[in-house]
Amino acid sequence: MAAITSHFPLINSLRKAVGLLDPTHAALKADVLCQCDLISHTTLRITVFGPFNYGKSTLLNALLGEKTLPIDLVPTTGAAITVTHGPALVSRITLTDGTVLEEPGTDLLQRYAILDEQRQMQAHVAAVAVTCPHPFLQPGVELVDLPGTDDQEAQNERVYAKLMETDVVVQLLDGRKLMTLAEREHLRDWLMDRGITTVLFVVNFLNLMEPEERKQVMYRLRLLAQDFRTTLPDGVSNLYAVDALPALRARLKGDIAAATQAGLPALESALHRLVQVRLPELAVHRIPRLLPLVSQVHQALQQQLQSLNAAPHPDARRVAIQQRAQQLIQKGFQQSVIDLQDWLSLENLLHQYEYDFAASLQAGTAPLWLEERLQPVWKQKKRAVADWVYQACDFFEQPRPVDLWVGWQRPDETVQPTADPSEPETSQGDGMASVAIATGLGWVLAGPMGAAVLGGTSHLLNRAGRTKKASEPEPSVSPQASREAAREYLAHFSKTALDALASYQQRAQPVMQMAITKPVSVDQQAGQRTLLENILIELQQLQEEFNY
Repeated sequence: MAAITSHFPLINSLRKAVGLLDPTHAALKADVLCQCDLISHTTLRITVFGPFNYGKSTLLNALLGEKTLPIDLVPTTGAAITVTHGPALVSRITLTDGTVLEEPGTDLLQRYAILDEQRQMQAHVAAVAVTCPHPFLQPGVELVDLPGTDDQEAQNERVYAKLMETDVVVQLLDGRKLMTLAEREHLRDWLMDRGITTVLFVVNFLNLMEPEERKQVMYRLRLLAQDFRTTLPDGVSNLYAVDALPALRARLKGDIAAATQAGLPALESALHRLVQVRLPELAVHRIPRLLPLVSQVHQALQQQLQSLNAAPHPDARRVAIQQRAQQLIQKGFQQSVIDLQDWLSLENLLHQYEYDFAASLQAGTAPLWLEERLQPVWKQKKRAVADWVYQACDFFEQPRPVDLWVGWQRPDETVQPTADPSEPETSQGDGMASVAIATGLGWVLAGPMGAAVLGGTSHLLNRAGRTKKASEPEPSVSPQASREAAREYLAHFSKTALDALASYQQRAQPVMQMAITKPVSVDQQAGQRTLLENILIELQQLQEEFNY
């Protein structure tokens, strides 16, 4: 705890600094807060890192002395598996919905911790943990088996994030490939440049090579390993040769000589030495992980200060005009919506149009009646609603949306005609079919500097009816049937159009409620500038103190 207290100014300054970062640096802020929280953790975490099929799980099983983790000839580990000390071998799976599954042994891992058929981590798995009664774990050590890299981008991102939570990295290498360019880039970009410098290189598969070739590979790898500034205790090398599968077989059989020949005891000795030296002063050894983040935060805040100094003072008059115009647009839009809602109410439609519509149905002139009476009013009122949305889009420099519309059914397919006894009976269907409403007026609204893609939606009134030849005369219908058909038609039109309007109104809200940047006073700008300048001085002093 004393070590944590001695470095409290660094942690405190970093927490204050990330509080000033703008939203574009959310990922950096999350990394800093995560590292500040990890300073106080009392468990030393050793993580095995490397591409798929390099034998990471096999190596950990050899260290643990039993087949704890999934082993296969194809990439299997789809999740980071954390192994901690416990009285018995138990597997625990936490799902994304909060459900926790727990079973003795490791059969549970075969069902939840391996990749699916698309070689992806199972999406519903949030965490995978195993407890194991191994004495190496008892002082407070965790072993982490990471998913393999260089197979799926999503796996790479998980590994990249998890590496920031580790204290010791065991980077597994394939002796048949030396150290590939991708492995060197990962070592530099994923580890060294992020302050992760406690790294052990473990070379696997040397048992598959001839003795002379094996010597040459180890010589070259030693030269490569020396180029990386790993931070290790005295007496601990950064390069070990361990044939993972022979080591596991030897450990399971209790064959000490075979395990020694496979190189396992040398690696175990190095790990024990690391635990002995690092565990008592974890916070001290974790502080260097924060230093690259200090530099990144310093740079980000400097850019913010430069932007603040270069930004012109907001025009208060322009903002006031924008706010007033927005209020007028919102008021006009709301009033036009209310006007259309009132007109679309079933009570109003029946009051205004029921008898005339029924008469047109009986006379066989319903399509003409709709075209001349109902449709023009609908177009006028919906246009009044859309015009306000268009004004908002133009005012806030957003693309105009596709107009809302209602597809009109054929009214002559609505009424069941009075059957002529001289005509043979034909199938008329079952009258009006279900009204199909394709919901979702999809507006994808970007910010003021981006383009918005606005899509339309169709609200269709579809009728199932009979097919009538163009030359066939209109059948006669009774007045009662005409009135019932008119009511039914208007009822469905009312419901469908109101549903369409409600969707349109809801989706229009992001444009209608577009945020207007309020003017920042000179005093507020000066206050922001002072905060940034002071925290930048603190961060600069910290970098000088730690010689970074």
